[in-house]
Amino acid sequence: MDSREPATLVPAAVDTLPINFAILDGEGTILHTNRAWQEFGEANDIELRPDTIGTNYLDITAQAETETARTAAVGLAEILAGERELFEFEYPCHSPDEQRWFLMRAAPFTDGDRRYVAVAHFDITERHEYQRRLEASNERLEQFAYAVSHDLQEPLRMITSYLQLLEYRYTDELDEDADDFIEFAVDGAERMEAMIEGLLSYSRIDTQGNSIGSVDLEAVLDDVLIDLEMRIEEADAEITSESLPTVAGDASQLRQLFQNLVDNAIEYSGEGPPRVAISATREGDEWLISVSDEGIGIDSADEDRVFEVFERLHSHEEHAGTGIGLALCRRIVERHDGEIWVDSDSGDGTTFSFTLPAVRSRTD
Repeated sequence: MDSREPATLVPAAVDTLPINFAILDGEGTILHTNRAWQEFGEANDIELRPDTIGTNYLDITAQAETETARTAAVGLAEILAGERELFEFEYPCHSPDEQRWFLMRAAPFTDGDRRYVAVAHFDITERHEYQRRLEASNERLEQFAYAVSHDLQEPLRMITSYLQLLEYRYTDELDEDADDFIEFAVDGAERMEAMIEGLLSYSRIDTQGNSIGSVDLEAVLDDVLIDLEMRIEEADAEITSESLPTVAGDASQLRQLFQNLVDNAIEYSGEGPPRVAISATREGDEWLISVSDEGIGIDSADEDRVFEVFERLHSHEEHAGTGIGLALCRRIVERHDGEIWVDSDSGDGTTFSFTLPAVRSRTD
């Protein structure tokens, strides 16, 4: 049995990691490097000692005289000065043979009364390339969705227009069945047009959104209630809300989020007048927002399905809709780095909850 203390194994263990790792003193002087750091220095012909021990790390970054080096130097200087507890920075690192990407991470630690900084450089080339390909793929998908949506909308409008014209011109010559057939066809075309518009909106959540800023959710809800005023009056709905916070977000998309959830609560209210309650709770760096109703509820087995595109739990005859509203809600919340979920029991109401980032104050 190996009787060595675990602490004595740390240097050897760190040497096996494929991560460029170094320990600096409180002034930025490099005290220790691992094997990967040294091999990187040798491979890239660093003019100083490849292991760079005894050299101030800020001097190394100053030698590069690039925007990347300046950014790294500023972040590291803030760590050394105690102005921040973590610095992370992604940067390209070119060599004669290939281009690679690294993530630099620096964080302070103490040993007794002495302060040190651990610096690590992770090779994230594969992740970066995967992300680049994914972004390119998403862009192509968005272009495809836009083209398909645009090209399909016009013939659908033409079909609807000619069916309505047919009904108008020959209304006295058509029997009741023919009138019904035309009505079904027009309804189907209109629903397909709504689905296409919804799909286009869904595909553009990430790329066509506005920049993230401070958004007053009280103002957002006020706008939504004005837009839904006739809907609320017709359903005799009662919408109540606690005081809502200011969050970091896209005001237009958050308005769409609230409108979809409130409209959904009204639609699935059941036999009685809709009763919808909106609440907000601060949880660390996030706000938890909930939209609750007393409606027909959702079976627990279907709670994940409701967020899928075009998933419907009811027929068009029972409830109107395209089956994309809640999928849009999820995309919007995800774009805001939040989560959305549903808690419900069939016949016992539903609560949709989601998180949004709080606006950071000067004291946070």
